[in-house]
Amino acid sequence: MLPVRGNEKAAGPMVTVRLSERDLRVVAKCAVSKWLATGQLARLYFPNVTPDAVRKSLRRLVEAGYLVVHREHQMAEALHGLGSRGKVLLEAKGVPAEVTRKPPRQIEHLIGINDLRVAVEVHPAQVAYFFASWELQGLGWVHPVIPDAVVGLKLPDRKTFLVEYDRGTETLPTLVGKLRAYEGGLSGIHFRALLLVTDSPSRLEILALHVRKEGFLRKILGCVRDELTAMGIDAPLFLDLRLVRPEKSTLRESAE
Repeated sequence: MLPVRGNEKAAGPMVTVRLSERDLRVVAKCAVSKWLATGQLARLYFPNVTPDAVRKSLRRLVEAGYLVVHREHQMAEALHGLGSRGKVLLEAKGVPAEVTRKPPRQIEHLIGINDLRVAVEVHPAQVAYFFASWELQGLGWVHPVIPDAVVGLKLPDRKTFLVEYDRGTETLPTLVGKLRAYEGGLSGIHFRALLLVTDSPSRLEILALHVRKEGFLRKILGCVRDELTAMGIDAPLFLDLRLVRPEKSTLRESAE
């Protein structure tokens, strides 16, 4: 992908392209997700495709104005958002959409949440829905505590999980306080467990100690982001953080 530092600038003059079904899915997913990295889109829509072919396909959509691209520097992975022609395309289908202007200040957090989205959605037969925090208000979310994501999985009965993604930037009292807000449940939201995803095993271990210290009763399942990204939502990754010596299990087993 050509290095571009302002997503307003497309790589070359706008061209006309014939959109495939996959192109339409890519454009729609970028609209919902705000920003998706090349690797995230590759995992979702380009299985068994070479990295060069993925970049060419996405560059084609950028050049046609359906997507915009942003790179912080030449060595950074390209991020893709919705372009002006993508907005027109989706609104013609009755889907409200906003052109992506520039990445937010907390872009690393957004990318991490979308890593969780990809880990769930690469298994379409198992996922019922995935809503990131920025989608919840439009769905009528009224609770003062807002999770980073809400996930519905078929296990085989549909179960809902709330997700918190911790990059280690929040203080422990702040994060534990947020976990405590879930302890009594949320009116109208029946969730099976809280999923706590961290960037490192050491951070997960520290949080597990605090979960046990607080004596949480509601199930809190933990895993490390890199493992979830590499192995997917159905892998034996999840630890019940309330237990002193938990063993890794699948989400199906943990939810029972």
